[in-house]
Amino acid sequence: MKFFWISTKVAIALILIGSLSACAIERMRSEQLFEQYCNEEGRVGQFIYQRVALSEEFFRPIPTDGKKLRQVDTSYYFDSNGEKLLIAKKPFKQIYTVNYWERKELSQVGPIYSVETTIVRKSDGKLLSKAVSLLNMQGKTSKYVPVQGVYCSTGRDSKGYHLSGKHHSNLINNTFYKQ
Repeated sequence: MKFFWISTKVAIALILIGSLSACAIERMRSEQLFEQYCNEEGRVGQFIYQRVALSEEFFRPIPTDGKKLRQVDTSYYFDSNGEKLLIAKKPFKQIYTVNYWERKELSQVGPIYSVETTIVRKSDGKLLSKAVSLLNMQGKTSKYVPVQGVYCSTGRDSKGYHLSGKHHSNLINNTFYKQ
């Protein structure tokens, strides 16, 4: 009976060590593949294919009331030669589609995702611009433990914010200009 308990403990220990080793190997593979994807030329960043002029009808006054100002979607702020403007969502959304932070799986190892924000003109389906970030969920442990994941290191702006997020948040501002 004593042998049975010892062999059971050894078996459990071997299973536990094997599982931890498999997780570590999976994470190393995902980090290596992720680094390879991050270093591919033209895979990550902000890509503007066509800049488009917006007429006056696409803008509305910036609210002065604090409560209404907090409700404004900051990605619709627009800076035109130092002048702060706000794009009116309704006329804008009738002509353009903005898809924020869509995930597309690149690899089950990790898993690794391409996270994209795109702006498309509805009339002809033309992709005007996109922002692309890569996200590594860092191995199988992310399925059981809440993990936010890691984005490619793309540098930081003058305020210290990661450029990967900024590429998404200022895509509208960099795609359009005031007529």
